[in-house]
Amino acid sequence: MTLGRKCSSASLITLCFLIWSRGAAGFQVAQYNHCRISLLGSSFQAPIQSRPIQHRRVLALSATSKDDKEETVEKESSTSSFAGLPSYKRIFFFVASTVVIWVSEPLLSLVDSAAVGRYASLSSSSQSVIQLAALGPATMLCDSTMYLTTFISMATTNKLARAFARNDVDDQVSTLSHVMGLSLSVGILITLLINFAGENILAAIIGPASTASVETTKQVLSAALDYSRIRSIVSPLAVMGLTSQAVLLCSQDTKTPGLAVLVASLVNIIGDYILVANMNWGIRGAAWATSMASILANGILVRKVWQKMQRWKDKQSQKVQDIPFLSLPNRAAFISLIQLAGPIFFVLIGKIMGYSSMTITAGSFGIAPLACHNVLMRVFFFFATCGDALSHSAQTFLPGLLYRKKLHEEAISTSLTTTARNKDIESTNDDSTNPRTFLKRLLFFSVGAGVFNSLAGRYIANSAGGTFTTDSSLVALMSRASPFMGLANFIHPITMTLEGSIIAGRDAGYLVATYVFSLVLLLSQLRYRCSEFVAVYHALLLFQIVRIIQFGLRVWKRTSVSQKKLIEGTEACAA
Repeated sequence: MTLGRKCSSASLITLCFLIWSRGAAGFQVAQYNHCRISLLGSSFQAPIQSRPIQHRRVLALSATSKDDKEETVEKESSTSSFAGLPSYKRIFFFVASTVVIWVSEPLLSLVDSAAVGRYASLSSSSQSVIQLAALGPATMLCDSTMYLTTFISMATTNKLARAFARNDVDDQVSTLSHVMGLSLSVGILITLLINFAGENILAAIIGPASTASVETTKQVLSAALDYSRIRSIVSPLAVMGLTSQAVLLCSQDTKTPGLAVLVASLVNIIGDYILVANMNWGIRGAAWATSMASILANGILVRKVWQKMQRWKDKQSQKVQDIPFLSLPNRAAFISLIQLAGPIFFVLIGKIMGYSSMTITAGSFGIAPLACHNVLMRVFFFFATCGDALSHSAQTFLPGLLYRKKLHEEAISTSLTTTARNKDIESTNDDSTNPRTFLKRLLFFSVGAGVFNSLAGRYIANSAGGTFTTDSSLVALMSRASPFMGLANFIHPITMTLEGSIIAGRDAGYLVATYVFSLVLLLSQLRYRCSEFVAVYHALLLFQIVRIIQFGLRVWKRTSVSQKKLIEGTEACAA
């Protein structure tokens, strides 16, 4: 059957990427004389004799003698696994592995849509359209609430990457404990929110019913509410799983998240086949299948992170060993986390508002356009995982490179001799230490991913619409909107790469300001320029174009290194 072939292909692709991901791991340790300076696993030789004592203390992050070599290497391998500027091969393996890992959630929603759309029609064609339409607001509510919690995992990635750069095990363990405790608390709040306020939220998403379709709208709302409440049961574990996934990826463990994705995909596919296709449970069966998959996959992730935390604690002080796996941050740690996570949370709210407004606008054109929008957005978000993976790569590698760039600039300002000063300037502009070089490499993959996403997304919408529904009118409507969705899929990976770079540099003020402008423009387009369903995807394309222009200009400016300006600044300091 169609679903069986789709499942086998998804599993095979996942397995291939898991095998390829073995090449993504590894770190380098270098020594020069008796002083090693480690920055995210990278090393460079510092002319310590030419630097003041206070600057020497900043640079000598890990000074060891030959007798301590084995102990230090073992310690670094358990805490940090990055080695400065990654090669094209390393970036490819990391991004490919992350795509496979992050494709899990949209893949589960996509499989649910295919199963419900194909097999709910066996009892009634109208029932198929109603349940497929209900999946739109239901999956949007579930996926949006989970997506909103990624501010925790994004903040975790940033804080851990900097802790790895400093080789600060105490900060690593305390950060992990705080974010896991916060994840559990947020997950419980999501469960309560959906169970007690889910009906009102879904009613707002679906929109007001006309007199002729009151009964149909009630059926859509009832089905969407059932799906959402079942999915919400596992929200606490799901949020902890997202955070655990970020921790593992930041430490370059791609095998465990890959295994979790494989388990989730297989369990969800088998569950949909049994509960939806054979037992005819419809949308409820899809929800139970996805929930069971989530429990198993996230359980694997959380268990692995607990084991990693125990290894981090090994041979550390009693203070570090006493830190529990789950704890809430104290006042100082909470403020530090909020300063980083707050702007990210606002950005995620902005994205959810924008995409939710698109769903609301699509629903205002009727049940059929809402069902069509559900399928198109599932396809868009499925391919959007490429952009999310590229953004995560920027957030993982860039903090260390920016930290190294900062130390180079500090070295230039405190160099006492012209020879040492010129050497530092050349080192700062060297491609091996320049964050812009990494961005060029990452953007190379972004463009490639955009081309693939655009072509594949358009093909699915134009030629494979029958996979999701047997209604010919829905297939025709998807074909009309597919060109604009395809262009949005092309721009999205590049946009997310640039956005991840801004987050890595903690340029929070600019990020928030750009999203305020972009969101106002998107909402205005939806409010005043959408006279037909296809115009919703005109607005989606505009949203991507505005962001890529704003982010591109900012990132290019912030990562540039002007040799003339550095020389002038150095001469001023020397004078």
